[in-house]
Amino acid sequence: MELVLGMVIQCDKERGDKLNFYIQASNPKVQCEINYSDETLADATESIFLLNTENAILMWNYICIPLSYKYDISYMLDDIMILLNELKNKKSGVITINWLPDTFRCNWTIRWHDETLDIQAQWENTVGNLENLLNRCPNITLPKNDFIQEWKSVLGTVIKNLKDCGYNANNIKGMKQLIEIHRDIKGKGVLYKE
Repeated sequence: MELVLGMVIQCDKERGDKLNFYIQASNPKVQCEINYSDETLADATESIFLLNTENAILMWNYICIPLSYKYDISYMLDDIMILLNELKNKKSGVITINWLPDTFRCNWTIRWHDETLDIQAQWENTVGNLENLLNRCPNITLPKNDFIQEWKSVLGTVIKNLKDCGYNANNIKGMKQLIEIHRDIKGKGVLYKE
């Protein structure tokens, strides 16, 4: 436990519950208009989502980090798909992702073995300048399946809105793979379980 600016910071090992990592997908608004110059998932996702709309919220050791669908999620989609494929197809492994959006710039080293997943993060820049606070509790351990399920609603939000705006697997590279990854995730994140 650490005292920072009058706040008590407890890392996940001290808290001991399952809410140290989750993602709220929210309900972002889109401009339902296809941009025929879009070729990739990142391009199409950036095109459809409005700048001033609801963000996805990633909870990291009880710190809320907003993720813009337009600029964060769109840039992260390829890496999210690579990560989820690795977790699905390999019993154990290590992967490092350098998240590159300006407002979610950090490096994650993800290690998993059997059903346990550990993330060691090095935070560089976030909306609200939360990186110093985040770097005080940079590690998270959770069941691998719980981590995977947290992405289902976010990916579902992207897919639904892309389809509603006229995008499909024939006109956007990677959309078929995104739909397959989403379909293969069994169960929902903690906020969306019934």
